[in-house]
Amino acid sequence: MPSPRTSTVWFWALVAVALLYVALVSWWSPFTSDTYHHALTGMEHRFSFSLVGERCAASYMTWNPRIGEYLAFAVATAGKWLFILVNPFIQAGMALMMFYLAAGRRVNPRSWPDVRLFGLGLLLLFTCTARPGVTIYWLSGATNYSWAAALWLGFLCLYRGLLEKREDGIKGERGEDGWKKWTAVLALGFLAGMTNENNIPGTWLLLGALFIFVRLVRKRKLPLWFYAGLAAQVAGSLCMLLAPGVSARMNSAAPGCAEPLSGVWDRLEAVPVLLLRMHEYLALPLLLGAAAAWILWKCFRRDRNSLRLWKTQIGAAAAYILTAYAMALSFAAAVVPADHAMFSATLLFGIGVLALLRAWYDIPCAMPRPRIFTAVFLVLSGLCVLSTLHDHLLLFRQHEKRVRLILEQKKAGVQEVVVPSLVAPSPWCSFIFWVDLSQNPDDYVNRGAAMYYGIKNIRTFHAVSDGKSLP
Repeated sequence: MPSPRTSTVWFWALVAVALLYVALVSWWSPFTSDTYHHALTGMEHRFSFSLVGERCAASYMTWNPRIGEYLAFAVATAGKWLFILVNPFIQAGMALMMFYLAAGRRVNPRSWPDVRLFGLGLLLLFTCTARPGVTIYWLSGATNYSWAAALWLGFLCLYRGLLEKREDGIKGERGEDGWKKWTAVLALGFLAGMTNENNIPGTWLLLGALFIFVRLVRKRKLPLWFYAGLAAQVAGSLCMLLAPGVSARMNSAAPGCAEPLSGVWDRLEAVPVLLLRMHEYLALPLLLGAAAAWILWKCFRRDRNSLRLWKTQIGAAAAYILTAYAMALSFAAAVVPADHAMFSATLLFGIGVLALLRAWYDIPCAMPRPRIFTAVFLVLSGLCVLSTLHDHLLLFRQHEKRVRLILEQKKAGVQEVVVPSLVAPSPWCSFIFWVDLSQNPDDYVNRGAAMYYGIKNIRTFHAVSDGKSLP
């Protein structure tokens, strides 16, 4: 096992590589229609609180009341440079929160097992959450999904930390339940309630399980801020669900790339579709989780006392995974969403797998050891990371070529601009943002670009085999 100094070097190397990777892919993610729309009020990249406030109020009343939409307005109005600067730190912070929720404590950079688990958490985040190209690297998608999920995880971390302190019998610091704790839980609770509709049942299921464990199993009292945080979360949820923009969005022709559901039978038919959409990017963590669960079960059958010290850890993992499925199925109440709306559910599933992996690594009787399984995961997820870099770079070059053509034709006074079609660099390019966003992805991008550059219309030509082009 590496020394504490070597482990620390590895930890900071992982953080540096993760920051660089996210910064590059965020830079290479071209604008799409949503991002052009968000940036319209900040075309000169001058941040304005009044403009952001106006856009947020209009969105709340007419389209999208989620907190992520307001973050998108603020960042796009300031300029994409702000997104490239901030996004890497939010993603690294989210990996740290994944570790905290899985292990019940912070990462110790001097501990090799902690560093190893943190590295696996980073790969789970970057490769096994729903459509990373949309939810992590693309400006409008990242603010709506991963940034909002970071607020949600931060709220859950407050409760996970309390559970560990109470359960381990560690006396809390003086003033633990003071104004700082109350401020954090009230603010994060309200914001977490406004992050996403399917985070609401996820929060209630997890905190309900925590309440049952502490009050009924351990027979201990919960602090008052536990209930205050729940009340703040309910207030935020109601603020989002009762917004006029929700009904306007649901009654629109295409409510955010989602398919509205009506009637009991329609909702029952949606269940397998929802499960398939959730599992689109979960093949690797599903296999890892199944292997860990099987090995731990075999260990328990050999020695029923072997898992006694790990009951809470394994129970937390089960709670995360079951809640992830409940969050995915909760969409059946209203819509079959776009694939990227499953981000929070897949993220929580990854946290559950991370908790199982920690138990597998740390329980000596859990044989075989997880080395081979994690090695396969490292190879496949590493290929996925390299493919993501490759595809984003090629698409970025295509986008830059498009922008040059648009600006040249606009300078010449052309109002009907013609640009080449965007081509996916690889057949597995579903990580990239525009796949499945509309019937014609080029039109989806062109509409926003035309508004942004002040042009009447942008059309796409497609090359054909005889060397001619079709509009």
